[in-house]
Amino acid sequence: VFTDGADEYLDTIEIQTIMNLLKILDNPLDDIAVVTVLRSPIFGFTDNEITEIRLINRDVYFWNSILQASNEVENEKLKSKIDKFLTKISEWKEEKDYLQISELIWKIYVETGFYNYVSLMTNGAVRQANLKMLFERAKEYEKTSFKGLFNFIRFIENLKNSSSDLASAKIIGENEDVVRIMSIHKSKGLEFPIVFLANC
Repeated sequence: VFTDGADEYLDTIEIQTIMNLLKILDNPLDDIAVVTVLRSPIFGFTDNEITEIRLINRDVYFWNSILQASNEVENEKLKSKIDKFLTKISEWKEEKDYLQISELIWKIYVETGFYNYVSLMTNGAVRQANLKMLFERAKEYEKTSFKGLFNFIRFIENLKNSSSDLASAKIIGENEDVVRIMSIHKSKGLEFPIVFLANC
């Protein structure tokens, strides 16, 4: 059975991870976005490592704690991870000024291996489809009059909050041999050969 999923908004771990990464590129002083990306499979910081970074200086933004930790932390493994994180963020921040957002998103997928990584998770094909859908939304956004990463982040947030347009991606094609459950409104114009009208 395949439902149209109109009420299932795209709020999955893989999309949150990429959106938080884009938020860091736009504004690194967003503590929640920074910690989420550090803990994600992209950078793989442990809770203990994040705590160690935070204890360097608890009175500043987490981003500033990371910058300070890169010079002061004694754990070589942690220092290496921090340096890698800062290097990649710095590269992407420069690239966001001249790459289209869709190109930047795909570059992040490829360079981090995240697109392939999610395929190994439960429902991997759907997770990859969700990431592909975010890429497609970025291409659609680029056709509008709005520009810039900040406006794209707001664009996605508005779609998530006010529309079913970002329902979770579907990997079943229109011609698949399945039972579809949907409202009369959604089925308009589809010309199914057999229809069961329930509760009449």
